[in-house]
Amino acid sequence: MSEIHAGESIVVNPSSIEFIPADLAQNMASCIAFRRDSFQINYGSDKSFKTEMGEGGADYASRLIDFQQQFPYGVIHVTRGDEIIGQIDFRIEKLFMDKAFISMFYLIQSERGRGIGTLMHKYLINTLREQGCNGARILIQSSNERGLAFYKTHGWRYVKPDLSNSNIDTYQLNF
Repeated sequence: MSEIHAGESIVVNPSSIEFIPADLAQNMASCIAFRRDSFQINYGSDKSFKTEMGEGGADYASRLIDFQQQFPYGVIHVTRGDEIIGQIDFRIEKLFMDKAFISMFYLIQSERGRGIGTLMHKYLINTLREQGCNGARILIQSSNERGLAFYKTHGWRYVKPDLSNSNIDTYQLNF
């Protein structure tokens, strides 16, 4: 693979990317690493990871297993070849069956800026439409400038602050 230099990006062949249900028994270490990195991105460090996710991510692993049991369609790994490069977690809202909540939309750092996020977004929206949804919500850390730019570029709109955390905002996309 060629090196990427500042200001350059290499667009990935879309046919090389696959979306598969996560095999948590086989790939939980990747899930935990992705969640830990998301803390780094959103909070500037992973200091609160242990408190919120348990020692080594054990509490997160348990919650993710429960989540996948409740929403078997809702934990997706993004792969290229044999490598897991991203993860999407989502659920259809119980009260409003035409809306979804996205709890994780993650791509490893080395793959960002190459068009894969847009492929992930298209996959997610198509999947949600197939499930009868016409909109989705996501919580975004207000300091996550790159994430905010991505979501805004893809049509997400600010709705309100998250009342449980003053640094997190709710964004919504209608489709």
